[in-house]
Amino acid sequence: MVSHILISGAASGIGRATARHLAAGGAVLSLIDRDEAGLTSLQAELGGEHAICVMDVADPDAWAELAWMETPLTGAVISAGVSDAAEISKMSFEAWRRVLSVNLDGAFLALRAALRRIEEGGSIVAVSSASGHKAAPMTASYGASKAGLSQLVKVAALEAAPRKVRVNAIAPGGVKTPMFSDQDFFDAFKTEHGGEAGAWAALGETVPLGRFAEAEEVAGLIGFLLSDASATMTGAVLNCDGGYGL
Repeated sequence: MVSHILISGAASGIGRATARHLAAGGAVLSLIDRDEAGLTSLQAELGGEHAICVMDVADPDAWAELAWMETPLTGAVISAGVSDAAEISKMSFEAWRRVLSVNLDGAFLALRAALRRIEEGGSIVAVSSASGHKAAPMTASYGASKAGLSQLVKVAALEAAPRKVRVNAIAPGGVKTPMFSDQDFFDAFKTEHGGEAGAWAALGETVPLGRFAEAEEVAGLIGFLLSDASATMTGAVLNCDGGYGL
């Protein structure tokens, strides 16, 4: 049977790497993101059998209009996310809500849609973060959203278990994606450390294993949680943070 898997946040980073990984394994994908150019280029790379939808994952009306979601799902990957960096005392409420609306509201809407369409025995994986269980300055909105997502996954796992649907999460630490490289500090790091490779190496020094993960490595773990190789796992938050949370 051909797998039909929904991926939110598919245009870049972990979502894009996961789409490539799953498509290479023969899955048919429904790809969601607000980045139209990124989605279009990904579809061109993977092939026209994979559907795309340009939408804001935090918009409930957009989810209600997904007519192509009538096809039953065998799996889903919830990876849309944004970040911000500010001290709580200096953070605007608008900035707080921007992160929570995508990372938690959007994840809820994607999870709800997936649970409504997924077949018995299916598997859902959400991308949480080490920031959801390890406190660090200037990560209040991101960390709170990911902590909430990890708990949401556990509740969903219990509710979906009677249908033999598994719901798990991964909790990466630093990953070489635009979520880091698009931040203002990264340009300063590149200048200070002689370019992008030096900047990533310097960031890797904050991790016990000495490096940030590649998006493709995280995609492989998502593939594992979607597969029968993890058939007894549900409600788990799989740390893949290079030891950052120790």
